[in-house]
Formats: sequence, structure tokens, C-alpha cells
Amino acid sequence: MVNVEKLGVFLSSINAFFAQIDDAQVAIDTPYLNNNKSTIGYDYSGVIKISGPLQGCVYVSAPTIMLREIIKVMGEPDSSITMMKDLLGEMANTISGNARTEFGSEFIISPPNIVEGAPSTSYLPKERHSYITPFTWRDYHAVIGICIT
Repeated sequence: MVNVEKLGVFLSSINAFFAQIDDAQVAIDTPYLNNNKSTIGYDYSGVIKISGPLQGCVYVSAPTIMLREIIKVMGEPDSSITMMKDLLGEMANTISGNARTEFGSEFIISPPNIVEGAPSTSYLPKERHSYITPFTWRDYHAVIGICIT
């Protein structure tokens, strides 16, 4: 498990992502440890697999209503499923890309994979745990999940 202090880079990345959209503050709740027997997530999740010295994945999961609001605030008229999935992929890329600056060039990240609901056990092995960090933007709730060793 990566120590909890290292998680800050993922959380500051979500703040940076939303700062580009508008000046509404992102409220980050207390991270907690979740066993992967019951995964945590919303309607869609953007999952980035991580390889190199660190193994596992990082994901961001959000409800449809939040994704549509982000698209609207960005001034994009298209709020289709495709657009929501692209947005989630961009969020996941921003979060994990910023982590490379913290963990170095050996921190290898895959392109985002968008899944419906929470990530499955193919991403989150049952014998491991994930750090789940709930966050809120404009009264919409979402989570960042981090499962890396």
C-alpha cells in the first residue's frame, strides 16, 4: 500500500481539474480504506491502470447528473454518453498524469478505460484494499479510488 501522505497529489489534481472549469470550490472528504469485496462508485468510472514499481489503478467515479453539469458549465452543448465518458477519461488522465510528477517517470499509466458503475475486481483485486476519497463539487458527490502497491 502506498502511504497516505502520497495520496495528496491525487487530491490536489482533482482540485486543479475543477479550477479550470469554474471557481466553485471542491470539498474533499476524509479518505478511508475500503476492502475491494464491495467496490465504491457511481454511474461511470474512469480507470487508469498503473504499472512499473507501483502496480494497481486509480479511478474517478461520478454520477451522470454531475458529469452533465460539468459539461454544461464548460459551455459544451453535447451532453451525450460519449461526451460524458470523454470527460471522465480526461478527469482520470489529469489525476494520474499529475501523479507522475510525484512518483517519477517509472510511474507508467495506461489510457483511461471507462466502465459503467464501480470498477470490477479485474481492476480492484479482492485481496487488496483501496483508498476511497469522496469529494463534492456544486453539491454533486463523486469519489477517487486509489488501489496501488
